[in-house]
Amino acid sequence: MSLPLILQPGEGKSVTIKTSTCTFKVTGKDTNGHFGLFEFVMEPGTEGASPHLHKQLTEMFYVVDGEVELLLDQRKVIAQPGTFMLVPENTPHGFSNPGQKQATLLIMFCPADSREKYFEGLAELTKDGRQPSKEELIELMQRFDQYLVPDPTMQ
Repeated sequence: MSLPLILQPGEGKSVTIKTSTCTFKVTGKDTNGHFGLFEFVMEPGTEGASPHLHKQLTEMFYVVDGEVELLLDQRKVIAQPGTFMLVPENTPHGFSNPGQKQATLLIMFCPADSREKYFEGLAELTKDGRQPSKEELIELMQRFDQYLVPDPTMQ
């Protein structure tokens, strides 16, 4: 059962992935699996998510602060605050913060399933500066409907 919820700034469970912080504002358990919303704060020079796709997940991104490089299919843009990106299933996408200041991105997705477990797994794999192997990353990704693809803008 879903319960009403108000989270103030800084509230919600967070994980650290390298130099980024992902705060789970709403997860599938809060919305009966319908929707999720995470706040992703990236330090300058953060690689973010390399090109990938989801076979069963629709994902949305909203730039709150800073500049975020967004990749959507064949297109790469430097996105300012207020930029929104809709990513249907089976569409290559990714994001990074190549800029000089911190950037904040809202990541929304449906269905929500247990998407936070992917970010928790990634935080565990990169804990204490550890560099996970490509095999470890691929195995984690595939458990949560995420599949690496070549950068479509580089072909």
